[in-house]
Amino acid sequence: MNLESQLAPVRELTAGDREQMLALMRAHYEGVSERRFAADLGEKQWAILLRHQGRLCGFSTQAWFDHPFAGKTVKILFSGDTIIDKTCWGSLALPIAWGRMLLSLRAAHPGVAIYWLLTSKGYKTYRFLPVFFREFYPCHTGEAPAFERGLLRSVAVRRFGARFAPAAGLLRAEPGDQRLRPGVAELNDQRLRDPHVAFFQRRNPGHARGDELVCLARFHPDNLTPYIRRQL
Repeated sequence: MNLESQLAPVRELTAGDREQMLALMRAHYEGVSERRFAADLGEKQWAILLRHQGRLCGFSTQAWFDHPFAGKTVKILFSGDTIIDKTCWGSLALPIAWGRMLLSLRAAHPGVAIYWLLTSKGYKTYRFLPVFFREFYPCHTGEAPAFERGLLRSVAVRRFGARFAPAAGLLRAEPGDQRLRPGVAELNDQRLRDPHVAFFQRRNPGHARGDELVCLARFHPDNLTPYIRRQL
């Protein structure tokens, strides 16, 4: 399916855009309240919107901020609410639009380290990491280097506060938090043969109740997979 992507400032989203985004969230997640959705959206600068023949069928919200760590300031892009309608699974429109946005941000801030902060409630979101990056954390291939390990913890504590459990690297679900609906990203023996999916299950065994694995990846051309470099 051919999807059209648009990078829209949150302040320019129409009432119709917001209603369709909320409806998509509710179709795929349980526990989605309009108040919390609006509050989360208000903390972001941009939304990547995906449409097919005018119908909104996916989106991802993005926050961009500075974070001081270890005597330097790094740029962080945090992806918040993200969903693609099941009828559009398999499309690369979202990762390509997201990657091009990051390339433009990198061009505007030469010489500054840029990291992607991602929280994963389901294996499909976590699976974006090995598609895009050669190195990311946490990963089944080994422990994160000291700098990335410390940066992940520092950013997560700043962004999520007491919700972040440093020892586990998780955001623990609280009563009323949203969680994926049954059938959206369920695991089976075939999917668990993928070492990345199996690792996600081990590190986030409570994903079905809404626990989120906090992840970090450095955005740099040298850290992109050859496949994604060709696509971009």
